Order: sequence, then C-alpha cells, then structure tokens
Amino acid sequence: METNLPEKRIWTKEEIKNLLYKNNGFLIRSVIKLYEFQTNEEKAIKITKEDNGIGFNAFDAEFLTDIAEKALEGRLFSFNQIFVIRKKMVKYSGQITNIANNL
Repeated sequence: METNLPEKRIWTKEEIKNLLYKNNGFLIRSVIKLYEFQTNEEKAIKITKEDNGIGFNAFDAEFLTDIAEKALEGRLFSFNQIFVIRKKMVKYSGQITNIANNL
C-alpha cells in the first residue's frame, strides 16, 4: 500500500546556524525550546545543575532563562538584545539540530 506522506526533512547543523543568524523568530523559538529542557529547579533558580547535555550551559543559564521567560510573556527584544541572544545561541546549534530532527 502506497502512502502520500512527505519524506521527513532532516536539518543540518549549518542550516540551523543560518536560521539562527537570519531569522529572529526562529532564534527566540529556539531559546524557548531549550528552556523547556531545563528542569523545573533550574528554571526557578536560573542556573544549570544537571549535566545532561541538553538545555543551557552554566554560563548562559541565567541570561537565557530570563530571555525565554520574557519571550513567553510576549515581550519584544531590542536590536542589541537580539545581537547578544544570537551570539549565545549559535553554540547550541547542535542541540537545536537534534531537536529539529527529533533525535
């Protein structure tokens, strides 16, 4: 029996990096998606405690948690804020690629 389902798109890390650099909406959605992988305790205290290979690292946890929470409230970000967010998020392109590809 033949199905007409489209073949699943597989994203590359380079494609994800390009989206992070060029698409502010994708950038902010990626912050929120990584935030969802933080534990409830990490979200509450805005630090990373679990070394589980997903979510924010210890250096970015406080800032990116704050950004994710503001984004979820519907807040908008300035050009300078987007610049800093983008600079931090590019290092997570591997994690975002895995999430996009459901790995």
